[in-house]
Amino acid sequence: MNAKAEVDIVTHLAVCASQDWARVDRIVVGNFVTASQAQRKWYTKVLNKVSTGDYRLGANSANIIVQNRMTGQLEEEKMQVYVRLGIRLLYKGWKGRMEGARARRLLKSLSIKQGMKYDSPDSVRDIPPFIEFHKLNKEEILRPIEDFKTFNEFFYRELKPDARPVEKPEDPYRLVSGADCRLMAFESVTEATKLWIKGREFSVARLLGDAYRSEAERYNGGALCIFRLAPQDYHRFHSPVDGVIGPMTYIAGEYYTVNPQAIRTALDVYGENARKIVPIDSPYFGRVMAVCIGAMMVGSIKTTVNEGDTVKRGQEFGYFAFGGSTIVLLFERGVVEWDEDLLINGRACLETLVRVGMGIGRSHRAPSPVS
Repeated sequence: MNAKAEVDIVTHLAVCASQDWARVDRIVVGNFVTASQAQRKWYTKVLNKVSTGDYRLGANSANIIVQNRMTGQLEEEKMQVYVRLGIRLLYKGWKGRMEGARARRLLKSLSIKQGMKYDSPDSVRDIPPFIEFHKLNKEEILRPIEDFKTFNEFFYRELKPDARPVEKPEDPYRLVSGADCRLMAFESVTEATKLWIKGREFSVARLLGDAYRSEAERYNGGALCIFRLAPQDYHRFHSPVDGVIGPMTYIAGEYYTVNPQAIRTALDVYGENARKIVPIDSPYFGRVMAVCIGAMMVGSIKTTVNEGDTVKRGQEFGYFAFGGSTIVLLFERGVVEWDEDLLINGRACLETLVRVGMGIGRSHRAPSPVS
């Protein structure tokens, strides 16, 4: 399909929307689609135009469509008011230097105040409506709901040991998802910046900060993936590979939303947000850089491992306090081959909903001693 045809389809949907929104909901959101249908380029291109591209049905609605990998179904991501507020602040307040500085201060203030609120005992009253709003599965939570003393305790809750099994636990060459998240996978950093990450100042060196700037070169031409965690997701993160934890470093920064529409602006969200760099030295995947990025309303990034610890695939190594957040994984050149469905969705700018332990790729390299 060419650009004009795409515009014609979007225009048609917009005309339908002006008469009956429910009809468009049935077309774009309500329908069940198979994985093969969702992978057709024309389908995902048009969907992207409707949901996150230049053409947005319902301006400023910040709607996001993802594909649930387990069901093949397209789902609209549920978003609470504070997220929409942050997105609007980001776009409407970024037109000038003075407005941008004011938006930064306001977002940081909101994050700090929200964090204090959710650390207070009174915040437990917010747990039941949060569960109801996001239709969370209470059966997989390790502790009874009434045991949580604050909302934040609930937010970084642990799950039962069998809730997130690791695919092919006997095969260390199988790469697994490190989070319940919306995943984007790319064969190279260049492809990621062409299709998804639009920040003008984004670079691997800037992402890694001063402590690891000298290692940026080793990731040129290497694969990259993005685990984006929405507030409703399980917020503990796990190792995607077998390996040894290297020296970790924290980089102070901003608290911008990691919503896709923020990532696809000129602002370098990943390079400006607060983040923690966690290297994992793997005999099967080389040095994997896990960049744990805080976002709007995230006041802390906690790691539950120490330098020198050995981790297995699917083993927890940290968690985020309340808010949305992201983990960017960097791989050396020629190491990773992604599963085909993830690549197809990535090229169509469609995020894939995956869970901890789900297989997402394979290693190409023979095992070598850990450096």
